[in-house]
Formats: sequence, structure tokens, C-alpha cells
Amino acid sequence: KKLFPYAQDIQEKVAIAELTLDRKTDDFQDRQARAATFADYLTEFKSLRIPVDKYVDLVPTIKQRVYSICSSSDYRPGKCQLLVVREDWQAKGGETKYGLCSSFLTFIRPGTFCVAHSTHSVMQMPEDKTAHIFMAGLGTGLAPFRAYIEQRKFQKTQGQKVGPMTLFFGGRYSKAEYYYRDEFEQFEAEGLVKCRNAWSRDQKEKVYVQHKILEEADSIWNELGREGSTGYFFLCGSKQPEKDVFAALLQIFETKGGMTKEQALKKMEDLQSAGRYVTEVY
Repeated sequence: KKLFPYAQDIQEKVAIAELTLDRKTDDFQDRQARAATFADYLTEFKSLRIPVDKYVDLVPTIKQRVYSICSSSDYRPGKCQLLVVREDWQAKGGETKYGLCSSFLTFIRPGTFCVAHSTHSVMQMPEDKTAHIFMAGLGTGLAPFRAYIEQRKFQKTQGQKVGPMTLFFGGRYSKAEYYYRDEFEQFEAEGLVKCRNAWSRDQKEKVYVQHKILEEADSIWNELGREGSTGYFFLCGSKQPEKDVFAALLQIFETKGGMTKEQALKKMEDLQSAGRYVTEVY
């Protein structure tokens, strides 16, 4: 609606205006499915003559992206690292589209500046350095847990006693999606963390994070579900698998703890209230 007044060609003016009509809904939705951008519209309708000061009103501000810091400032003084994977998808018509901000960060080079700021996160390490930490990272949801492990690595080098950590990491293919593989294998060799990875496409049968969680049922019950336990469970990543992880924990409480479904649900609610079951999903 805001574009058509600036079209100089009468046919283009009509074509732009018609896109707002109900009878052109299919055409408009087709453009959406093809991931048409503002730039695509401006180049398609070549008679558009938009005053510079009007661009600010026509093109909305880029929405901020929120990324989890994946490094410990104690372990890596003066640095703040992010885990960013370039977003890509196939739009209608077969063209591959790429994420705006993830592409920018992918190709940014030393010496280039970008605007960023820190914000509050629910992913806060327990004050008890000896508490068992269970971590479920889904895709780039691995980010905060790399920082967790680095922080405990730092604490250990300072002579402090640190508790065990168990990492459940989920992805499709280990060769393409096992981020920081060398680091995690080294951390595991040092006894800092136990890695329980789930690769859903590396073999014929589908293996997901919830399956690996169930394999650690005894440990999870003892450290998270049992009366007097002090462990924590953190989950970060895609929202869709969250319900499967939640269901796996309920199953552990029922089978290992002899709880009814209602008791298991109450236990999960208590853990959430106490900040011992924390999720950050997107």
C-alpha cells in the first residue's frame, strides 16, 4: 500500500495496488513463499522513485538477533565468542535463501565493527560448583554449555573442586554439526564432562537427545529426582524437542523413582520453581 504512490508507470502502480486486494491474496502469498524481500520489490517495479527520507518509513528496522555467548570470560579473558550457523533454506521455486544476520556474521572479518549489547539470560550456572550439571544442547543450543564447561575448566585449574557434567548434544550429522568437536573430546578426556551425543541421520535408526537422556536414567534420578539431590538440568535450542526431553525426564522419575504421573509432574514443577530445570528455547 505504501509503495504504489511512488510508481511512475501507471501499469506498475496498478499492479502494486492490486497486491493488496483479496483476489490477489494467492499471488501475494506466493511471493512470501518465495521469500521476496523489499529489495526484490524495488527491483521488480523499476519505475519506483522513492525519496531518500521515505525509505526509513517504508523499510522497517532489522529486528535484533539474540545469540548465546559460548565462551567463559574467565577462561578466555577479553573475549566474547558466539556460536552462529549460517541460516539457509529452500524457498518455493527451489532458490536457496540465506539468513540476513547469520550471513553478515559468517563473512565479517577482523577489524569490522557491528553493533551489539549484552542482555539477561536464564542460563546461569549454579552457585554450587560441585553440583552435577546436565545439559541438553540442540543444534546451536550447544553455545551456553561450551561456556559452562570452560568455566568449570577454569575453576578446576584454580584448584577448586568442581562437580560432574553430562552433555546431551543433538544434531543430524556428526561430521557437519559436531561443533567444537576437538574441544569437547579433550574436555571429556580430562574428565570434565561426559558427552552423550545423538545423531539422528548417522545411522538407519533415528536417535534423538531424549533417547540418550533415558540411557542416563540412573544418574539423572540420583542427581536430579531423588530427595536431597542437588543437580541441575539445562536445555537450550529448538523449541520443538523440548516436550520430548520433558517427557523423558517424567518417565525417569516414574520408572526409577516409583512416582505416579502426577507426582512426576509435581517434581518437575518444583525443579522449575527452584531454578534446577531451566530452558531457553527459540
